Order: sequence, then structure tokens, then C-alpha cells
Amino acid sequence: MDQDEQQEPQKRTVYAPQSNDAQQTPAVISVELAEDEDVQWQWTHYTDGRSAVTGYTIVKRQQG
Repeated sequence: MDQDEQQEPQKRTVYAPQSNDAQQTPAVISVELAEDEDVQWQWTHYTDGRSAVTGYTIVKRQQG
């Protein structure tokens, strides 16, 4: 197979959930994932009741 015939793996963009504070700048906006990947969002819950996505982990999908 030639290099020209090789296809790049498809990527998809997944956007982070919105925080409950519209004025807070998000720490994570989106991530790009391969077809066999998912994202687990990491939330921080503040004492004043606000919650925000502050990180993420990319995990391979389980097959089977």
C-alpha cells in the first residue's frame, strides 16, 4: 500500500458540558477523539454551589 493510499484515522470533536456559571471561563472547551475513544469529564464542585469541568481523561472503548 502506498503512503498516498493510507487514510488518516477519523477524529471527532466532543465539546465539554457547560458549567452552571455562564460567566466562568471554561478550563476545557473540547477534545478530539479517535473512533475508538471516549472522554470522561472531570468536574470540580465548589462550596458556593458552582460546578465546572476542569479536566478530562481519554479512554479506549471496550470491545466485545
